[in-house]
Amino acid sequence: MIVNEEFWRLVAVLGGRPEAQDDGPYERLTAMLAEGPVERIVGFAETLAFTLHQLDRRVLAQAVLPGADRLSDDGFLYARCAVVVAGPAAFAAVLADPAAFARFTIDEAAHAESILDVPSDAYEKATGKEWEHVEEHDYETGSNEQWW
Repeated sequence: MIVNEEFWRLVAVLGGRPEAQDDGPYERLTAMLAEGPVERIVGFAETLAFTLHQLDRRVLAQAVLPGADRLSDDGFLYARCAVVVAGPAAFAAVLADPAAFARFTIDEAAHAESILDVPSDAYEKATGKEWEHVEEHDYETGSNEQWW
């Protein structure tokens, strides 16, 4: 993993707007990571996976906007990505108050899933090889057994 401060500084390149439909910020972050050592790419992937894993909680999966349906497993993952893209203050707010998560469950936040491709794209750009790394923490819905 990389230090949290560096992780959030890199995430800030995305502009804190999880609903943005522009791939430009994700491409910029990918390029930045591809310029550095492979260890930094792996560290970003590990920290991203750990951060998403921390947000994998039943109470969050059930925190949808009034009148909305339950999130699908993918929808819940994409909403967690939106929290990460929104930055460290949003991450802390959601952990402190699950009701704060509902605003990340809107359809437009689904574009934040692009952050999941950043490490593999950066690795392939940097090395010309296919990404085969498997992160230590699983971030798929329901994988954080402590909180389910």
